[in-house]
Amino acid sequence: MTTSPRRRRTVFTSGFAALFAVAGLGLTAAPAQADAPPRATCNPEIEQVWDDIVTATVTPVVTEFTSFNVVPGTTGQQQQRLTQVAMITTKINNSADFNLSYSSALGQVGLKTGFQVETSRANTRTTDTSRTVNINAPGNYGIFRGFLRVDGEWTRYLCARSGQGTGYWIKANPNGTGYYTTYGAASEGVVLCSYPEPAGTVREAARLELCKH
Repeated sequence: MTTSPRRRRTVFTSGFAALFAVAGLGLTAAPAQADAPPRATCNPEIEQVWDDIVTATVTPVVTEFTSFNVVPGTTGQQQQRLTQVAMITTKINNSADFNLSYSSALGQVGLKTGFQVETSRANTRTTDTSRTVNINAPGNYGIFRGFLRVDGEWTRYLCARSGQGTGYWIKANPNGTGYYTTYGAASEGVVLCSYPEPAGTVREAARLELCKH
């Protein structure tokens, strides 16, 4: 599987009425290739910081889930309530309370993954857990909400002034790289254990969760 071209992702909200939708995109880790500043010198008046996303590993995570069984004669509209099973929090260097100046670093993550990610201090927790779906066949179903979590290493270069309008790049963390966590847009839907979903997607992670029940 390869990383997809960059595109805007759609956030699905509650109240969908479909048996299931075959959708999703399998994503793999981006290669561990550092992108250092394009030149050794810099102008501290206009370019103070250069953020380098070294690695980006994408993992589908189901954050809210419920399963239910539909027997013959009970198809139609179903109202269910999701249960939180996981939560993703944006972090810089293992801290959720990071300085907002680091948001520019998280903004660079999307260039590695090919999809937009959360760049502020945030998490995936929600109080909107009620879902209504329309089921047209008996079976054991799962309703899910989830995200593509991105974890990786990053480093920051600072422009050190050496004269009027001149400087040179230095690593802000010379002893190694830091770490980050962020996530993409929410994905929601209905899955069946017996219906395969694209590998590497939140839908497939939800299907595998359902198959445990």
